[in-house]
Formats: sequence, structure tokens, C-alpha cells
Amino acid sequence: MCGRSKRMTTVKVNEFAAVLVAAIALLGQVNGDVYQTSNAIVFEINRNWDGSFLAKSFPLSQSDFVPIKYFLTGGLIPLSRNAFVEPTPAEVDSYNIGQNYNGGLQHPLGYYPHMSPAMNFRSGKALQQNSKQSNVRCGAGPDQNRIVNGEEAKPNSWPFMVAFMKYNAEGVRCGGSLISETKILTAAHCFERMSMHEMSTMVVKLGMHDRGSENAKDDAQATRRIKRMTLHKAYNAQTVRFDVAIITMDSPVTYTKAISPVCLAPSSNNVNGYAGETAVAMGWGLKKAGANGTDSRKLLQAKLPIITKAACQKIFFDPPDRIVNHMLCTSAKTNSTCNGDSGGPLVVRSKDGLWTQVGIVSWGHPLCLFPIFPAAVYTRVAWLWGWINGNMKD
Repeated sequence: MCGRSKRMTTVKVNEFAAVLVAAIALLGQVNGDVYQTSNAIVFEINRNWDGSFLAKSFPLSQSDFVPIKYFLTGGLIPLSRNAFVEPTPAEVDSYNIGQNYNGGLQHPLGYYPHMSPAMNFRSGKALQQNSKQSNVRCGAGPDQNRIVNGEEAKPNSWPFMVAFMKYNAEGVRCGGSLISETKILTAAHCFERMSMHEMSTMVVKLGMHDRGSENAKDDAQATRRIKRMTLHKAYNAQTVRFDVAIITMDSPVTYTKAISPVCLAPSSNNVNGYAGETAVAMGWGLKKAGANGTDSRKLLQAKLPIITKAACQKIFFDPPDRIVNHMLCTSAKTNSTCNGDSGGPLVVRSKDGLWTQVGIVSWGHPLCLFPIFPAAVYTRVAWLWGWINGNMKD
């Protein structure tokens, strides 16, 4: 009886999935543009003159309300079914890094909320964050000695920190980091469950410290909307591999003391290049995980020690290949990122005093500070430098 019931349930689920995929394929194109390049899937929002969602047909296509993840799993933009191949150290700078991958739907531990030509770039070279505002340097931030662990940050002390919020709603959906006047680096998983229409209603908050509340407005210095999302073509929702995306805003921002870009780590194939260093993460995520947890109204910051790949593999040991080269880990014994911090930056202070982003908040145990899994996992910026650099251009 038990075995038969289980089989019948599986059949029903598979039949439902098949019907859903078929339905999506019949719905036609969304009112935005969805297309592939050699190493990315791009979701572009079409807007009216006033910034509202531009419908190519009326009423809106049902595809506009389908979660983006279904475009990645056999829907309108089918994924390759090639076996996953972890990039070799020699491929770190490759524009097409990680073209072989599997699609997937869910990660076993849960998230924190968590045709262009091929080109190659020389290893060790820092990303050229070209800007018309060349007088503004990247990596501005506070003195490291003044960072109080797990406490509220000084207002606008992290000028590259960005928040994604729903229009006219309190609460930060995900974080991100400003890397140019129009580009934001964030995590792919922040958007996979959104529809194109929902993504069109998101707002980007820059220079913000207080996210506001039901009765109080946020204190953001600038607000933008999403024009385009470029998601790594090898992103895998099941294993959370290649959890990286670049958001293009609808108009450039002007750099100020409260708004300026972060420096990005130079390309490197050294998986333990930052091990032993103390990094800093920041966000508006949960102050305490669990049913009674509440997210922070003010931007918080925390010092987090970076651990080796081997140490992280001992913590997340099942399956053995869960932690791969383009992931970076910090200890979560005393402090950690948590729900709502996804997509935000993990930074270290370089010798010249500038703050460099080495990781993107990706995943960890849903309870965040959990003794059995005392680590948090990030997307390693240095390992995916080539992909980031290749997708910086408009």
C-alpha cells in the first residue's frame, strides 16, 4: 500500500509538471523580452514613458505572471541537460565559464530570503569598472576598527549597498551591490520565483539606511526600477551553483558620498585566497531566524571570518561535491547573514583601504545560526570575474 501510494503521487506530480510546462509553452511570449546569450539568460522589462509595465497585448499574457524559474526548467527558454562540469582554474577568466549545467527547482537546505562572442581576460586583472564619473573611486566605506559586530551600521557608511523592495511596500526582498552607474551585482535566486510582471514592480533603493515602515517613508537617496536582469546561464536552483545575476537599472545614478560603487575582487583561481581574513556583510535581513524572527528596519553589519573550502566541505559534506570552487564560506558560529540578506555583498578591506567585494550572499541553513551547520555560503566573485566583466556592457 505505502509503495503504491507513493508511486501514484509521483505520477500525479509528474503529470502536473508536464501539463504546466506545456501550458507555459502555449501561452506565448511575455510582454518583456526573454532571450539567451552564450553564457546568460536575459529578462528585459518593456516600460511605458511613465515607467509602468508596457503591455504588448491586452489583457496581459498569462506568461507575465509565471515565475521566472519555469523559463529555466523546460518552459519558453529550455535549458541544456548536459552534466554539470565544474570550471577548471584555467577557465576562471572565461566569458563562457560554466556553460554545461543542469536545471533544478529547490535547494535541500533552503535559501536566505537566500549570442555574444567568447572572450578571455588575463588572470589577476581587476575588473575595469569604467565610469563617466571617473573622479569617484570604488570601495568607499567605514574604518574597519569602527565596525561593531552585528550592530546597526553608521548611516550611508556603505555607499555601494543596494536594496530591492516592492513598490509601496515595506521590507527588503534582497540586497545587492552597486558596481557601475547602471549595474547591480546580486544573487540569481533572489528573482527566480518572481514573474516578469512582479519584477517590473520592484524598486531599487540606493543610499538607504532606514527602509521605513507602514507609517514612515524610507530614507533612500535615489530610487530606480529594473530595466534588465542578466542571469548566469548555468544557474542551478537545486544546488545553488552559479548564483549570480546582474541587474541593469532604468537610468544611471549620480555618485555621491551616499552612493558609489564597490570594488570587485580581481580574478583568481585560488579557492583559499581570502581564507583567514575577516570580512564584513551587511543587510536588512532577519535579526533572529525562526517563526519569531523580524527583519531589521535599519541596515546592520557584521564581521565574519572567511574559512577554507576544505573546512566548509566538512560542514556541508552531503553530497560531497556540494561546495564547489565558485563558492566561498564564512564561519557562522557567532554571527551570520540570514533571510533577507541574499544578494548582498561580502567585502574585505584591501591594503589601500578600499573595500573589495569577494562574495555574494547565497545560501545556508534556514535557521542561520545553527550549530550543526556553522557556516554560510557565498558566490565567489573572483572565480566568476570573467562572466561579470563580460556582462557589464549595455
